[in-house]
Amino acid sequence: MSRLLAAFAASLTLVAAARAQDAKKAEPELDAKTKAAIQREVEKAKEDIRNEVRAELQGAQSAAGFLGAVAEGPKLEFLELDGYLRMRGQLMVNLDLSGVRDASGHTLFPVPLQNPGEDSLATANMRFRLEPTMNVSEHVRVRAQIDLLDNHVLGSSMPALSQDSSSPYPVPFYGSTRLVATDDPRLATPYVSPKRIWAEVQTPVGLLSFGRMPSAWGLGLLAHAGGGLDDDLGDTVDRLQFALPPVSTPLGRITFVPMLDFDSEGVLHDTGTGQPFDAESGDDAHTWAVKAARIDTPDEIRRKLDRNERSVNYGAYYAYRTQRWFYPGWDTGTPPTGGYEDTANAAVHRSSYVHVADLWFRWLAPRLRVEAELVGAYGSVGNPSGVATAPEAKLLVRQWGGAVVADWQASPNKVSLGGEIGIASGDDAPGFGNDPSRVQVTGGTGSPGDPTPYGSVEGAQWRPGSDRTIRNFRFNPAYRVDEVLFRYVLGGVTDAVYVKPTLRWSILPGLALDAQVVYSRALFAESTPSADASGNGGSANLGLEADATLNYTSGDGFRFWGTYGVLQPLSGLSYQDAKVSRAHFMQFGLAARF
Repeated sequence: MSRLLAAFAASLTLVAAARAQDAKKAEPELDAKTKAAIQREVEKAKEDIRNEVRAELQGAQSAAGFLGAVAEGPKLEFLELDGYLRMRGQLMVNLDLSGVRDASGHTLFPVPLQNPGEDSLATANMRFRLEPTMNVSEHVRVRAQIDLLDNHVLGSSMPALSQDSSSPYPVPFYGSTRLVATDDPRLATPYVSPKRIWAEVQTPVGLLSFGRMPSAWGLGLLAHAGGGLDDDLGDTVDRLQFALPPVSTPLGRITFVPMLDFDSEGVLHDTGTGQPFDAESGDDAHTWAVKAARIDTPDEIRRKLDRNERSVNYGAYYAYRTQRWFYPGWDTGTPPTGGYEDTANAAVHRSSYVHVADLWFRWLAPRLRVEAELVGAYGSVGNPSGVATAPEAKLLVRQWGGAVVADWQASPNKVSLGGEIGIASGDDAPGFGNDPSRVQVTGGTGSPGDPTPYGSVEGAQWRPGSDRTIRNFRFNPAYRVDEVLFRYVLGGVTDAVYVKPTLRWSILPGLALDAQVVYSRALFAESTPSADASGNGGSANLGLEADATLNYTSGDGFRFWGTYGVLQPLSGLSYQDAKVSRAHFMQFGLAARF
């Protein structure tokens, strides 16, 4: 702060000197060169002050929200309540594209039970999300995320039997009151779901965070918190992390954030003492990670853009994940009959590890944004078997993916044009690999439980005795590329490349239209349903999709949006040359945000 005070004093001295010169009417007026020199010194002093202030702010806000921490300090209120109530209605038409089952006996998307040829599904759901922040002090706060009726399908609860138990009419039809019952067989998610709760402590040497918290990085290809109003997915981790203040390096002021994730503790003991504990350290799966990034806070970005300057941010995220042993019986709920002491032939020597590296870059100008992310994973699974007495050969993990996004504001506050290119690695194994646990069902080309045949849309990306490498990188499921193909039909981006031009039109204050066109192509035609039984003759072309969303925001907490997407499937999604037709998706959403 000494340089800050010195610069401030110099500024005051120069200004006072200039005013004193004006006050001395008897003395001759300063010439133009002297005035220009004084003005340059004043501006230089002001710029020094701004630089010092920016440095101090960056140090105080080292744990920006982008790094999984808080970008602004706590307010005076002990309890802050944020969240929203959301309701959505959706119509899905022909998302199975052809109604024909693939080689494994599955359709591309669920079809109506009574009339599969009708190809139309309609649904509505709701969610109430509460995100409280408890400011224990100026330096300590506890945050949480709690969902009530999370994506609860309207009309899916049991009717209240107590009101209508004496009625001669069928209760499911006649019932007039919804009943919150935990034993409802149609209950997909708990009525109350405490998803995240963690604490943040600002110390003199950095920000300490611990608990179950969101995980995010870069564009979101690897880690995505899923905090959007229309998001359904997102990463939640049990983590201990410490965000250090920025340090000066040849690459600029860098913030380092070391982290420890508790991925899985394996077998637990519960002896009735009120505290279950880890029964074996060898079967724990942990991730040791560190983020190193140069990141401007939102206030710094705003100030730079107001001065017509550029904001350049970048960083790297490295993670090492490992697990030595695995107890399949305890994991599946069928432990050895002898209990904890009966460990003979019960453990699989998993011996697995993976190195993950993620590079991120963002360049912001007043009317232009360019952002990119590149991810790579390298590792192995020493024994992928799920049976302790039947070991298998080592599996290799070799995956990579990336995306580049650009937005250009063609006219101030009106029209923005942009584009995105993304790619996720894959291989020639049958299926894409978004659901590698899918098996054959009755009606497939083989027997249930057989290895995935070519011509399947999903399946394992390795085969015992032959394919020992998993190469398909999967974009985080919360990363939204489109509305139909990757979001619903395929369930994510993997073994594919896509190109997406975009447009945003701010029609009126609070009213905006977002539109995009997405062309998608598989990296390996052998992965598509169009491949024959030998993996030949397939097409890599997946589809051409157009999406549009109209958003209205009132400014006082209310939001409405309507989305329409249409997918023209191409030959890569056709099984045995079956005719494919267009798929349509429509959604209308209402939300009250607080």
